[in-house]
Amino acid sequence: DDDADADDADAEARTQSTSEWYRLPPGIHSNLMVCDSIIKVKSCRVYRNALISNTHVGFNAVVIQCGRISTTSSEGIAYGRLSISVGAESGGGRKLELTSEHTMIDVCRQLRSSGPSALPSLPSSTVPLNIIGEGCIVRDTPTIQNIFLHNHSSIEAATSVDTATLFPHSSIRGSCTVSNVLLQWDSSIMDHSCVTDTLLMEQAHCGPSSIVASTVLGPDVHVAAGEVHASIVGPNTNAHHQSLVIGVLWPLGRGNVGYGANVGSNHTGRLPDQETAAGEGVFWGLSNVIKFPVDLSFAPYSIVAAGTTLPPQRVCMPFSLIMENGKANEIIPGWVLQSSPYTLARSEKKYATRRKAKRHHHYTGWKIFRPETMAMCHWAKNALEVGTAQEKRIDGVGACELSARSKDAGIRAYTECLQRYALHGLLRWILHVTDTGKIALDMNVLEHELADTSRTLSISTVDPTAKVEWPTFPWDMKGIGEWDYQKQLLLELFPLDQNSSLWLEDALLKLVALEKDLSRRIHRSKQRDDSRGAKTIP
Repeated sequence: DDDADADDADAEARTQSTSEWYRLPPGIHSNLMVCDSIIKVKSCRVYRNALISNTHVGFNAVVIQCGRISTTSSEGIAYGRLSISVGAESGGGRKLELTSEHTMIDVCRQLRSSGPSALPSLPSSTVPLNIIGEGCIVRDTPTIQNIFLHNHSSIEAATSVDTATLFPHSSIRGSCTVSNVLLQWDSSIMDHSCVTDTLLMEQAHCGPSSIVASTVLGPDVHVAAGEVHASIVGPNTNAHHQSLVIGVLWPLGRGNVGYGANVGSNHTGRLPDQETAAGEGVFWGLSNVIKFPVDLSFAPYSIVAAGTTLPPQRVCMPFSLIMENGKANEIIPGWVLQSSPYTLARSEKKYATRRKAKRHHHYTGWKIFRPETMAMCHWAKNALEVGTAQEKRIDGVGACELSARSKDAGIRAYTECLQRYALHGLLRWILHVTDTGKIALDMNVLEHELADTSRTLSISTVDPTAKVEWPTFPWDMKGIGEWDYQKQLLLELFPLDQNSSLWLEDALLKLVALEKDLSRRIHRSKQRDDSRGAKTIP
């Protein structure tokens, strides 16, 4: 994994850089003025700074060749707190009260709430000093004020840093201009970036040449060369190229922003008072133009194809492809499931192996195929079928055109996805009760399990077109049995109207057929790209 190798190399470089500074003798040397400060003289290195005032320099810290290091308030600084507005930049932005230890769960709790009364109360303690903790490095930065550096964090060769809290092993470096930021563990701002009023969660990285303002960057998010304003960007999201993201509420993240994508046409000619809600895993293609308001929160893992201009609308078809057909936008529901399953297989592996934010690990590892995602597919399948039967415009396709062929392909894609998910649940239950096949399955036990339908449906099947609200978040599903939901699907898709032994045999044979078909399509979708390249490039 190239990202993992790069992060390991950065960690090694930081360790080596720190050890090199320890070759200097400890003490205070060649500074113009040091006043009103607390300094561990016997262990720290404080060299050639213009002014250090109101600063605590801890054990083994290095402060060298900086301009002015000071505070701006005699009453103290409230470190670790941040108030921002996300979404619409004018006339109705969503207020967030953040702390340096917030998770996406905390952020989403405020996102769902309405009114300031739902915001958490924060402690009012302040500190009258800059804090430079044990093993920290602060060097070659002209202006620094109001900083709290936890142990082994660093500010190196920045342009200006004003009001920042850095957790261990986080860093600001490389000609950056930074103000009002909270950096969690192992996060970084680097290389000519400008970041203001932003929370970077663990392993989030800005740079090179990023402009980020009034934003929450979730764990394992990478933003480079583009602009992000007034947004919430969830875990494992990448914007590695020159792009624009404004007023985007993307709490579940896991998506990608292609080069030249303009997800930020939020100005109506009067005020920048619009926003968009992006679904989990949405891919914004090259040179997209997204005109607000747009809601894709109920269309997870959908792709907005390169060059598509998306007018204001609400789309509720998961795993879809939205593209221009020369006259208008066309939607193919379930296209990713049917025609690009390799994308999902690769993503499942990627999300499992590239999660480095250890302190957020307990809630960021959800699976793509889970009850709440399947409930969206179930609703979309029913919407396509009902629209066909009643010969009316189909709900959930937004302003896009839907051809008869695409509609049939969507019904098939969602049906097979639901069948495979339900049958996998049946297989896991059988392996569990038979101790992985070591004992025979008692058919009476199976019949009793399937007959037990007294429990309510495990997940809400809310009509996303009836009420504008957020979908169920993965961390809201604790305590709900996945098998209960899979069993409900199983009995709906495969009614038990015959001998249970024959029913079981037919169900497992169907699972085998579905898996073989999926394997062929995964191989074919990857092979198509490989062969196309070999036939085109010498």
